[in-house]
Amino acid sequence: MCSTCTPLTFADPPARILRSIFGRILSGFTLLAKRRYPVNRRNILKLALSAPLLASRRAWGQAKTVTLWYPAGDITAGAAHFSDKSFFAPYESKAGVKVEAVGLDYDTMQQKIFAAAAAKNVGDILFVDGSWVPGFLKEEMLDPVPDVRAKAWLDAVSPEIRTLSDYGKGQMWGYPQYGIDIYGLTWNKDHFKEAGLDPEKPPRTWDEFRDYAKKLTKRDAQGNITRVGYAIRHVGHPHGVVHKHFWAIYGAGASLVDDPLALRGGKANFNNDGGRAALKLVLDMLDVDKSTSLNFPDPRAALLKGLASMQISETVSIHERAPKEAPDLKWGLAAPPVRKAGDKPVTMLGSWLYAVPKMGKNREAAWQLLEWINTPEQDYEMCKKYGASPRYKVNWDKEPFKSNAYDQSLKQIYPYGKPLPVNLGLNGVMDAMGGAIQKTWHHEAKLEDALAEAERAANKAIGDAAK
Repeated sequence: MCSTCTPLTFADPPARILRSIFGRILSGFTLLAKRRYPVNRRNILKLALSAPLLASRRAWGQAKTVTLWYPAGDITAGAAHFSDKSFFAPYESKAGVKVEAVGLDYDTMQQKIFAAAAAKNVGDILFVDGSWVPGFLKEEMLDPVPDVRAKAWLDAVSPEIRTLSDYGKGQMWGYPQYGIDIYGLTWNKDHFKEAGLDPEKPPRTWDEFRDYAKKLTKRDAQGNITRVGYAIRHVGHPHGVVHKHFWAIYGAGASLVDDPLALRGGKANFNNDGGRAALKLVLDMLDVDKSTSLNFPDPRAALLKGLASMQISETVSIHERAPKEAPDLKWGLAAPPVRKAGDKPVTMLGSWLYAVPKMGKNREAAWQLLEWINTPEQDYEMCKKYGASPRYKVNWDKEPFKSNAYDQSLKQIYPYGKPLPVNLGLNGVMDAMGGAIQKTWHHEAKLEDALAEAERAANKAIGDAAK
């Protein structure tokens, strides 16, 4: 089968496939008879083998527009590529269809997808936060990647991409986008110099981190903070809040659930010494050190605007945005600090995922498009064009990635990355933990009470999802 042709099995039941195949064969007999061609075994075989392809092309031809839903704004650097009119142009020309990229608000996008799927009016392709996938799986909303294609993908991509793609025993529910989210410490080198710190040496432990943040913080004559040593994510979607503090939660020995690979069952694992230490770290920076603040923008924006000296988030965001928003920024990149000397860094390995919803109206066309986006050739071309890190092992050995300083820095951090759990109750767990972080840092609840409440809510979500 050609690399751009998708079997009917993506969208059609077996009976329909058989009807299509034999219908083509019978039509072929009629054609052969009319043209007085000999009806031999070779001609019949040709017709049988071409029937799925012909039916696939017919189905594809009926889809004039394929819609792709993605988060608008500065939530993820990769989504910004969809506004580039040349992104889909080669495929639109090749396939004779239009790809309509529809930007949605990140904070409400997940719920809109649930509602749209229920109304059978959802986008054909969903470009979604990886942490949302278990919630969609709980509702049986996604098409799986066919086993043959999943195996080929898992064998060809780099270890971190394989980790993000495999939901257990080789099962895939979509394709992680290039330029994956590895969360790292980024800092302003000029601020470090100004504070008497070595701009090439980031803090390695939590104690050093707090000390650096205090030295980097600036105040006006009235004592108001004008620049934070460390910027935090403390508002907005609770999943995003957890993402930005994952490094401390896991680095302290806690985790969101006790078994990260179990789809069902288990329990929350953050209402413990590690979880308390992780939340207290920032609480002390707010109340004791006064080196961070709740009055500053998103940490990525704060760093780019010179309002923060350090922040921890998706490194790809700073890499993509700095040339446009802060072209003079000299910034460094490293793994997040560890709780104490001798500990191994831990950070979040995340991704945005191309997925196909079962209720989509053009599933066949959607899979055709995704197969094109996710070939080794397109992976190379798009990563080269947009300055992103590739997914295929073969592309890491090519220029410009082979000698690119940023890409090679990522390769040093990737081994410390951990993906989110695949538990079907993850949405509830993330909502609960994100809420606990916000309540604690905003002084709406005591740390211990916030974690205890979150633990109850998370365990309920895990239990409900297992039913």
